[in-house]
Amino acid sequence: MLKISPTENHYRMPIQEINKKARDGKKYLFLEVGAGPKMIEKFIPKTVVYHTLDDAENFWHTTYTYSHNLDKGNFPIKNKKIYDFLLCNDTLEHVMYPEKVIEEMIRIAKDDAVFFFSMPNEYNFLLRLYYLIGKKTEVDEPFKVVEKNLHIHKPRVKDIINLFSKYFVIEKVDYVWQSRQSEGSLVARKVDKIFQKLAKFYPNLFSRTVSLKCRKRLI
Repeated sequence: MLKISPTENHYRMPIQEINKKARDGKKYLFLEVGAGPKMIEKFIPKTVVYHTLDDAENFWHTTYTYSHNLDKGNFPIKNKKIYDFLLCNDTLEHVMYPEKVIEEMIRIAKDDAVFFFSMPNEYNFLLRLYYLIGKKTEVDEPFKVVEKNLHIHKPRVKDIINLFSKYFVIEKVDYVWQSRQSEGSLVARKVDKIFQKLAKFYPNLFSRTVSLKCRKRLI
């Protein structure tokens, strides 16, 4: 299997779980919501049919199975209960109504489907430090957050857990620390490894991303 890069760590759980399930040789249907640059595509086995939904073709210079703005309502997918795996990584913090996106994902998922989500923890120690010294990040542009679909929502770890607990049985949670600097710096990679270990014990401070594996709540 291809090696997962330091900035792809929030994809580690779905990559491992989907590849593990696909060992049985059966055909599976997989949808990534908010697919962006389709980072996970190269890790998906041939027995898994990979579909994408997003409207960022011009930004990422790519195409999607379904071109759709997540703020515009129902997915352009009429069929119900067709997908075996559904993924939505680092996307819901950008949309106006994340719960509507979740409900649409549930609508088109099989009853035994596996869902994977990730959202950033906006209260990690680094962002707390930035707020303390008045530093803005690239997703906090003043007065342009909504217009540019930056980070509209600012959840804590417990907010993320509470959101998905409303809709799913959460089977697994990974607390991830990763940084772009670690791609080209040995020192940064070593620092990230230290913070990754701390994230297991102090997720509120040392997780930059919360990744979850979930299943439907069946009545």
